[in-house]
Amino acid sequence: MFGLIVALVDVAALYWLDVSLPWLWGLLSFITNYIPNIGFVLALVPPALLALLQGGVGQAVFVVVAYSVINLVIQSLIQPKFVGDAVGLSVTLTFLSLVFWTFVIGPLGALLAVSLRLFVKALLVDADPDSRWLDPLIAPSRQGDGDGPGRGRGEA
Repeated sequence: MFGLIVALVDVAALYWLDVSLPWLWGLLSFITNYIPNIGFVLALVPPALLALLQGGVGQAVFVVVAYSVINLVIQSLIQPKFVGDAVGLSVTLTFLSLVFWTFVIGPLGALLAVSLRLFVKALLVDADPDSRWLDPLIAPSRQGDGDGPGRGRGEA
């Protein structure tokens, strides 16, 4: 869903900057959104080169800045919050797990940090009913879930 949002905002920016074929570059942005780390660069290069040929260095710089700002805001600030809430991960602990797993197993740990964190949580916290008290410490608080402070699930 966020790939589609990024692509549509990229299309709007390219229309505003008057770059040819904005829908093609939006489709490319959407497809390359699924390629970790380098997908952004792959999506950026063709419209930036076209802007360079059409409007000169200034327009190319505007395309690079627009793509960078759009991707930074949506994929680095907004998306982690929504994904973390959806799978029950706090942003702070997700960042700490990224640092931890990168230190432990290197670059592969950076790619697998969220999955490994969920795996460790399932193994150590979710599997043992006695350790459920850790849930509020490692998951974001959920507003309006019906449980008041000090109440467990099913208690009145």
